[in-house]
Parts: sequence; structure tokens; C-alpha cells
Amino acid sequence: MQNFLIYLAIVGIMLQAGCGSMYEVDHTTPPFGSSVHMALKSQTANPEAGSDAPVVGIDGKYAAKAAEKYQAGPKEKKERASGSTFGVVEVQN
Repeated sequence: MQNFLIYLAIVGIMLQAGCGSMYEVDHTTPPFGSSVHMALKSQTANPEAGSDAPVVGIDGKYAAKAAEKYQAGPKEKKERASGSTFGVVEVQN
């Protein structure tokens, strides 16, 4: 009977240790909603941060080239050449 009580106590301690670690809270991640609170505090500290001021500093040549590419639209897709990938030969019909 005494051995049974010792075994029962050991099993109880093991279950408590196992289940206790299952419900631990991870304190390395910020609490839920902290990004919203941080954004509100940032806006309170500097309300003019998101103004409609024009963007300054973009290169004119780069902007013109980007606009040309945008106006031209997507390029047509090229046919893929069949080849070997990792030693596996592709068969195309």
C-alpha cells in the first residue's frame, strides 16, 4: 500500500509538471492590440506625419522609365524550354 501511494504521488507530480508547462504564457510576443495603441500614440505625438505633401527625392529618369513600363503593360509570356530539373527529364507533348 505504501508503494502504491508513492507511485501515485510521483504520477501526480509528473502530471502537474506536464500540464503546468502547457498553460504557460509566452511573454516574448507583444500583447494583442499593441500595434494599434502604438499607432495612436505615434499619431498623437506627431499628427502631421501623414500629410498630403508631395513626395520629394525620386529620380526623374527613373520615374519616367517606370511610367513607360506601366503604360506598355505586361510583356507576353515566352514559351518555357523543356529541360532537366534535378535530373528529372520533362516530357512535353
